Amino acid sequence: MKVKKQNHHGSSITRCRFDPQSRTVATASADRHVKLWDLVAHRTTVNINSNHGNVVSDCCFTTSGNFLCTASWDRTLKLWDLQAGRFRSQGGTALQRGHEGSVSSCSFSADGGLLVSGSYDRTVALWEMSSLCQTLILRGHSDWVTDVSISADRKLVVSASKDRTVRLWDIENMEEVPQVLEKTRTEGTGIHILKCEECGAAFPVSRLQTSELLTRCVFCRLNTPSKYRPQPPPLM
Repeated sequence: MKVKKQNHHGSSITRCRFDPQSRTVATASADRHVKLWDLVAHRTTVNINSNHGNVVSDCCFTTSGNFLCTASWDRTLKLWDLQAGRFRSQGGTALQRGHEGSVSSCSFSADGGLLVSGSYDRTVALWEMSSLCQTLILRGHSDWVTDVSISADRKLVVSASKDRTVRLWDIENMEEVPQVLEKTRTEGTGIHILKCEECGAAFPVSRLQTSELLTRCVFCRLNTPSKYRPQPPPLM
């Protein structure tokens, strides 16, 4: 596809996605814009200034093609109503309760009712589109979550990570996925439940952990920059 230079992005393109009908391609960029390219006219038809505070790292369409979601290093995700076109005057709708780190990836379920996202905070999040709220956080990776996907039947989520692992999550019964290790299940295992001195949340630790780990939960520690934790590339 050849396009005029003025239609190009102003910085590196981070992602490209076909719409479900394969008539349009969406591109996300470090210039914080999202462009929709018409494959017949060979030109951009929509140029979205996302107003994200950092690089737009990923984008994905719903199966209907009516909505587009963008993920950003500013730790947020936004939903764009392409059919109604209200984004032209109102912008995108921010999803409530964002990640604690830069968002690397996003993917809709086949029915468009569920969104899954991955982040540099090492977590995978599930979002219910009816409420635009985060419903579940999946923890287990020890490094960046680089990509995520959800099965067509909405029963499984798969995540890839810089820790060299791929994890398969069974989310069919989300209410049964443990988010906090209960004390009754840790008795006799060398695990203690302590209160984080920074946020006040309960968290499990083993007797072998250091004094720093015994006073602050993992999420507060992740918010503190350290030598061993890599950061996303700088905005160019």
